[in-house]
Amino acid sequence: MTENLLAISAAYVLFGVLLLGVGLTSPFRWWVKACAIVVTSAFFVEAFFSTKSLLGWPGTDRLPAHFQLLWTRVVEPDPKLRERGAIFLWVEAVDENNVPTGTPRSYRLGYTKPLSDKVIKARDEIMSGNPQEGTAEDLVDNEQPPGTMANVPENSTPTDAPISNNIDLSLLMAAQQPQSVEFRAMTGPLLPPKN
Repeated sequence: MTENLLAISAAYVLFGVLLLGVGLTSPFRWWVKACAIVVTSAFFVEAFFSTKSLLGWPGTDRLPAHFQLLWTRVVEPDPKLRERGAIFLWVEAVDENNVPTGTPRSYRLGYTKPLSDKVIKARDEIMSGNPQEGTAEDLVDNEQPPGTMANVPENSTPTDAPISNNIDLSLLMAAQQPQSVEFRAMTGPLLPPKN
Protein backbone atom coordinates (compact mmCIF):
# COMPACT_ATOMS: atom_id res chain seq x y z
CA MET A 1 0.00 0.00 0.00
CA THR A 2 2.91 2.34 0.73
CA GLU A 3 4.25 1.99 -2.83
CA ASN A 4 0.82 2.90 -4.17
CA LEU A 5 0.61 6.00 -2.04
CA LEU A 6 4.13 7.05 -3.09
CA ALA A 7 3.25 6.50 -6.76
CA ILE A 8 0.08 8.58 -6.43
CA SER A 9 1.98 11.33 -4.66
CA ALA A 10 4.75 11.35 -7.27
CA ALA A 11 2.21 11.49 -10.10
CA TYR A 12 0.36 14.46 -8.64
CA VAL A 13 3.57 16.30 -7.70
CA LEU A 14 4.78 15.93 -11.28
CA PHE A 15 1.39 17.07 -12.53
CA GLY A 16 1.52 20.17 -10.35
CA VAL A 17 5.09 21.03 -11.36
CA LEU A 18 4.27 20.64 -15.04
CA LEU A 19 1.18 22.81 -14.73
CA LEU A 20 3.15 25.54 -12.99
CA GLY A 21 6.05 25.35 -15.45
CA VAL A 22 3.99 25.21 -18.62
CA GLY A 23 0.71 26.82 -17.62
CA LEU A 24 2.17 30.15 -16.68
CA THR A 25 3.09 32.38 -19.56
CA SER A 26 6.27 30.57 -20.45
CA PRO A 27 8.45 31.27 -23.46
CA PHE A 28 8.59 27.55 -24.34
CA ARG A 29 7.91 26.51 -27.87
CA TRP A 30 4.66 24.77 -28.71
CA TRP A 31 6.31 21.33 -29.04
CA VAL A 32 7.67 21.56 -25.49
CA LYS A 33 4.20 22.36 -24.20
CA ALA A 34 2.77 19.48 -26.27
CA CYS A 35 5.33 17.08 -24.78
CA ALA A 36 4.40 18.31 -21.29
CA ILE A 37 0.74 17.59 -22.01
CA VAL A 38 1.57 14.05 -23.21
CA VAL A 39 3.74 13.36 -20.13
CA THR A 40 1.04 14.71 -17.81
CA SER A 41 -1.57 12.52 -19.52
CA ALA A 42 0.69 9.49 -19.10
CA PHE A 43 0.92 10.20 -15.38
CA PHE A 44 -2.88 10.31 -15.16
CA VAL A 45 -2.89 6.71 -16.47
CA GLU A 46 -0.13 5.78 -13.99
CA ALA A 47 -2.12 7.27 -11.13
CA PHE A 48 -5.19 5.28 -12.15
CA PHE A 49 -3.37 1.94 -12.20
CA SER A 50 -1.52 2.62 -8.96
CA THR A 51 -4.80 3.36 -7.15
CA LYS A 52 -6.50 0.27 -8.54
CA SER A 53 -5.46 -1.87 -5.57
CA LEU A 54 -6.77 0.77 -3.17
CA LEU A 55 -10.24 0.55 -4.71
CA GLY A 56 -10.76 -3.12 -3.93
CA TRP A 57 -9.67 -4.69 -7.21
CA PRO A 58 -8.14 -8.15 -6.80
CA GLY A 59 -4.37 -8.14 -6.66
CA THR A 60 -2.25 -10.08 -9.09
CA ASP A 61 0.68 -10.35 -6.68
CA ARG A 62 1.98 -13.63 -5.35
CA LEU A 63 -0.17 -15.34 -2.77
CA PRO A 64 1.16 -15.55 0.80
CA ALA A 65 3.13 -18.73 1.45
CA HIS A 66 0.57 -19.90 4.04
CA PHE A 67 -3.00 -18.58 4.21
CA GLN A 68 -6.58 -19.30 5.23
CA LEU A 69 -8.94 -19.54 2.28
CA LEU A 70 -12.06 -17.49 3.01
CA TRP A 71 -13.93 -17.76 -0.32
CA THR A 72 -13.45 -18.40 -4.03
CA ARG A 73 -14.97 -17.68 -7.40
CA VAL A 74 -14.12 -19.46 -10.64
CA VAL A 75 -14.81 -17.75 -13.98
CA GLU A 76 -14.34 -20.25 -16.78
CA PRO A 77 -12.86 -19.18 -20.12
CA ASP A 78 -15.24 -18.21 -22.89
CA PRO A 79 -13.68 -18.66 -26.35
CA LYS A 80 -16.56 -16.84 -28.07
CA LEU A 81 -15.86 -13.66 -26.09
CA ARG A 82 -12.09 -14.32 -26.04
CA GLU A 83 -12.03 -14.27 -22.25
CA ARG A 84 -9.26 -16.29 -20.63
CA GLY A 85 -11.13 -16.97 -17.42
CA ALA A 86 -9.88 -16.31 -13.91
CA ILE A 87 -9.85 -17.71 -10.42
CA PHE A 88 -10.52 -15.29 -7.59
CA LEU A 89 -9.41 -16.13 -4.07
CA TRP A 90 -10.16 -14.23 -0.90
CA VAL A 91 -7.44 -15.14 1.57
CA GLU A 92 -5.97 -14.08 4.90
CA ALA A 93 -2.29 -14.66 5.65
CA VAL A 94 -1.50 -17.10 8.47
CA ASP A 95 1.54 -16.84 10.76
CA GLU A 96 3.81 -19.67 11.96
CA ASN A 97 1.31 -20.54 14.75
CA ASN A 98 -1.59 -20.99 12.27
CA VAL A 99 -3.25 -17.79 13.45
CA PRO A 100 -4.75 -15.54 10.75
CA THR A 101 -3.00 -12.17 10.64
CA GLY A 102 -3.57 -8.98 8.76
CA THR A 103 -6.47 -8.03 6.55
CA PRO A 104 -8.21 -10.40 4.12
CA ARG A 105 -7.18 -9.74 0.55
CA SER A 106 -8.52 -10.66 -2.87
CA TYR A 107 -6.25 -12.25 -5.49
CA ARG A 108 -6.77 -13.05 -9.14
CA LEU A 109 -5.07 -16.10 -10.68
CA GLY A 110 -5.10 -17.26 -14.25
CA TYR A 111 -7.61 -19.99 -15.02
CA THR A 112 -6.39 -23.57 -15.30
CA LYS A 113 -8.55 -26.65 -15.09
CA PRO A 114 -6.46 -28.40 -12.36
CA LEU A 115 -6.44 -25.27 -10.18
CA SER A 116 -10.15 -24.75 -10.83
CA ASP A 117 -10.90 -28.28 -9.60
CA LYS A 118 -8.86 -27.71 -6.41
CA VAL A 119 -10.55 -24.37 -5.75
CA ILE A 120 -14.07 -25.74 -6.26
CA LYS A 121 -13.33 -28.67 -3.94
CA ALA A 122 -11.98 -26.26 -1.27
CA ARG A 123 -15.05 -24.03 -1.66
CA ASP A 124 -17.35 -27.02 -1.19
CA GLU A 125 -15.46 -27.90 2.01
CA ILE A 126 -15.91 -24.34 3.29
CA MET A 127 -19.64 -24.55 2.53
CA SER A 128 -19.74 -27.80 4.54
CA GLY A 129 -18.30 -25.97 7.55
CA ASN A 130 -14.70 -27.15 7.20
CA PRO A 131 -12.30 -24.17 7.08
CA GLN A 132 -9.55 -24.50 4.50
CA GLU A 133 -5.93 -23.43 4.55
CA GLY A 134 -3.70 -23.07 1.57
CA THR A 135 -0.05 -23.02 0.69
CA ALA A 136 1.51 -21.32 -2.29
CA GLU A 137 5.01 -22.29 -3.34
CA ASP A 138 7.05 -20.70 -6.09
CA LEU A 139 7.57 -23.02 -9.02
CA VAL A 140 11.08 -23.90 -10.12
CA ASP A 141 11.92 -22.54 -13.56
CA ASN A 142 11.32 -25.05 -16.29
CA GLU A 143 14.52 -26.41 -17.82
CA GLN A 144 12.80 -26.93 -21.15
CA PRO A 145 13.82 -24.51 -23.91
CA PRO A 146 11.06 -22.21 -25.15
CA GLY A 147 8.94 -23.41 -28.01
CA THR A 148 9.30 -27.11 -27.26
CA MET A 149 6.13 -27.58 -25.22
CA ALA A 150 3.30 -28.86 -27.42
CA ASN A 151 4.89 -27.32 -30.52
CA VAL A 152 3.99 -23.81 -29.43
CA PRO A 153 6.07 -21.19 -31.25
CA GLU A 154 8.72 -19.33 -29.31
CA ASN A 155 7.64 -15.98 -27.74
CA SER A 156 3.96 -16.90 -27.84
CA THR A 157 1.46 -16.95 -25.01
CA PRO A 158 -1.26 -19.58 -24.62
CA THR A 159 -3.84 -17.22 -26.07
CA ASP A 160 -1.61 -16.54 -29.10
CA ALA A 161 -1.00 -20.21 -29.77
CA PRO A 162 -3.13 -21.75 -32.49
CA ILE A 163 -5.81 -24.14 -31.27
CA SER A 164 -4.86 -27.11 -33.34
CA ASN A 165 -3.93 -30.73 -32.79
CA ASN A 166 -6.19 -30.73 -29.70
CA ILE A 167 -3.77 -28.70 -27.56
CA ASP A 168 -5.12 -28.21 -24.04
CA LEU A 169 -4.57 -24.50 -23.41
CA SER A 170 -5.21 -24.88 -19.67
CA LEU A 171 -2.13 -27.08 -19.43
CA LEU A 172 -0.08 -24.43 -21.21
CA MET A 173 -1.39 -21.75 -18.86
CA ALA A 174 -0.63 -23.99 -15.87
CA ALA A 175 2.97 -24.10 -17.05
CA GLN A 176 3.05 -20.29 -16.85
CA GLN A 177 1.62 -20.08 -13.30
CA PRO A 178 4.29 -18.63 -11.00
CA GLN A 179 3.04 -20.54 -7.95
CA SER A 180 1.74 -23.97 -7.05
CA VAL A 181 -1.35 -23.69 -4.83
CA GLU A 182 -2.61 -26.50 -2.57
CA PHE A 183 -5.55 -26.62 -0.13
CA ARG A 184 -6.27 -28.79 2.93
CA ALA A 185 -8.36 -28.71 6.09
CA MET A 186 -7.41 -25.85 8.40
CA THR A 187 -5.34 -26.99 11.37
CA GLY A 188 -5.86 -25.39 14.76
CA PRO A 189 -3.51 -22.79 16.15
CA LEU A 190 -0.28 -24.04 17.70
CA LEU A 191 -0.46 -23.54 21.44
CA PRO A 192 2.51 -23.27 23.79
CA PRO A 193 3.42 -26.48 25.66
CA LYS A 194 1.72 -26.97 29.02
CA ASN A 195 3.75 -27.54 32.17
